[in-house]
Amino acid sequence: MKNSGADHYRHKREGPLAREELDLLMGCIGGSPIPAFVIDRHHRLIYWNRALEELSAISAAEVIGTDQHWRAFYSSRRPCLADLLVEGTVADIPRWYGRKYIKSPLIDEAYEATDFFPELGDSGRWLRFTAALLRAPQGPALGAVETLEDITERKAAEEALLKAHEELEARVRERTLELGRTNEILQRTTDQLSLLLESLPIVSYTRNAVERYEITFVSHSVTEITGYHPGDFTDKHTFWQERLHPDDRRRVIKSLQETGGAGTHHCEYRFRAVDQTYRWFSDFWRPVRMPDVPTPHFVGIWQDVTEEKRIRRENELRLQQIIQTHKLTALGEVVAGVAHEINNPISFISYNIPLLEEIWSTIAPVLKDHDDFARSCSRRGLGPGEVMDNMDQIIQAFKIASTRISRVITGLKEFSRSDERSEKKTLAVNEVIRGALVIVGAQVRKTVSIIEERLAVDLPPVQGHFQKLEQVIGNLLINAHQSMPEDRKGKITITTCHLPRLDAVVIAIEDTGRGIAREALGHVFDPFFTTRRDSGGTGLGLSISYGLIKEHGGTIGVLSHPRLGSRFSIFLPVEGKQLPRLQPRLLLIDADASFLKDLQAHFVAAATWLIKSPADKEGIVRFLDETPEVDWVIAAADLRILTGEEVIAAVRERHPLLYTVLYGPGGRSRRHGLPPACPPSFTVAKPFAMEELVKLIEDTGRQRL
Repeated sequence: MKNSGADHYRHKREGPLAREELDLLMGCIGGSPIPAFVIDRHHRLIYWNRALEELSAISAAEVIGTDQHWRAFYSSRRPCLADLLVEGTVADIPRWYGRKYIKSPLIDEAYEATDFFPELGDSGRWLRFTAALLRAPQGPALGAVETLEDITERKAAEEALLKAHEELEARVRERTLELGRTNEILQRTTDQLSLLLESLPIVSYTRNAVERYEITFVSHSVTEITGYHPGDFTDKHTFWQERLHPDDRRRVIKSLQETGGAGTHHCEYRFRAVDQTYRWFSDFWRPVRMPDVPTPHFVGIWQDVTEEKRIRRENELRLQQIIQTHKLTALGEVVAGVAHEINNPISFISYNIPLLEEIWSTIAPVLKDHDDFARSCSRRGLGPGEVMDNMDQIIQAFKIASTRISRVITGLKEFSRSDERSEKKTLAVNEVIRGALVIVGAQVRKTVSIIEERLAVDLPPVQGHFQKLEQVIGNLLINAHQSMPEDRKGKITITTCHLPRLDAVVIAIEDTGRGIAREALGHVFDPFFTTRRDSGGTGLGLSISYGLIKEHGGTIGVLSHPRLGSRFSIFLPVEGKQLPRLQPRLLLIDADASFLKDLQAHFVAAATWLIKSPADKEGIVRFLDETPEVDWVIAAADLRILTGEEVIAAVRERHPLLYTVLYGPGGRSRRHGLPPACPPSFTVAKPFAMEELVKLIEDTGRQRL
């Protein structure tokens, strides 16, 4: 440019600034790459630098000395930001710039603004401009300088970025809507799957596949099957294992340990529900790798097959009953034929024994005084009197033997009569027992030296089939006889009683045999289960007996103590009554009511006895006589007016098969004198953890009802 703004200023501007200073100032502004202009206090343009000439396409010569600097930015006259500062009308800035301005954070009496100027360039330009007052030292305002920055490209980039951001947000919103729809579908599917799982008669679960096999998830259907909440399984890692049947626990854990590779694995076991009954679980599981979980897991289901097993067992039992019925029918025909054949000669013998007795009574006095008879006896080393006595005894033995044979024949005839299709009749339980003893008594006495009968009088009648109940009693007596060790004679005790609280008549057959092993006790009523396979056992006797008692509306239980013997208890409902559900019970004995209450809280259906007088010892024995469901007696060692040893001795003398526990300091009371023949089964030192006592009982075993 030939004529710069400085030249015009030198010719037209008069003021106090020295020429050197003015040249320096103008050089700084003119050489700046930032577009700028300067106005004086009269709004006259005194400087228009080269950068602004290029930006506005207006030369300095055109505008210097005029107040037309607005032409570079607007199509009509209006104040620029510098004009408002020179005029001192800062309050009018919002009128012209709206919210596009701010007060400069760096310079006093300076303002910044950003705006679009459509008159600049071909399509307008975005400018960021700053206006500041120029003052003389300690003087008034001399004018204002306004600098401009072309930010069009930046604005374009910002707009492009904003557009991209908006497009991204639109896509995000679209994806969010799609994700929402997907989540809704997933939630609906999850709800349907959950409803399906909860509706099925199964329990789904996950568990760790290493070490303690902790359960990490259980579906809510477990509550309906077991009575426990899902949190019970996940909060305590040993909860599931502790409730496995003691006979099954080792086998189940071994199955988990031996799980390897892919595929489905299966195991069946018994699990103790909240009501203390055992449910049969069919457990299917397979190893999986869970996302973001380093350790392997098992995913599986539990299915309650208790009812299925019961039905299968009953079907097998019915089949065997049919087979057994056919066998018994054939046997009955044979027995009837044999009884008929035996009956004729025994009738002849029975008829002639009185004649023989009459004849002997007639000739005996004659022979006694006859010399030839005396000499004949002497030659044989016998005295006449001895021969006479022996003859009387032989005739009496004939009479007794013929009577017994007649009773056996009568019993065989009754046994051979089939009442399968006949209606139930009113029966006297004691008569059924006596009939069974007639049939099997001789066989039982081969190994049993004592058959003690404790038959209660005036028992109420029951409804049933005489021969079927007789068959059950006979089978239990034979089993008791076969359980006797070969090296000693045993004892069988048959007890009957009426329990009004159950509306039932109870028959208990207790022996002093070798007992039943714990692992076999849970299977004694299963068809084909026998511990005497080598000696001809079929495993059908007890299963058929179980079915016959069920047919009579009753139940049968077994309590066994290895090496001490077994007791089978039959509960038959009194005529017209229904037998309530039975379960094993514990008897807790203490003189401390508070501790007795705490102890009872850990055992379902436990009975308690608070010791108050020495007569309680006999009362406890009577209570056990009337409560055959009790299988464990747990007593404190120190009962204040009694000792636990005295109570347990009385209990075991009457009921030797009951398991007994004595607890106290060191497991003994301060007063000793325990009868050596009746020690407790276990002693527990007090204080003790209730869980230890529970585990002791579970591991030892309970009565099966």
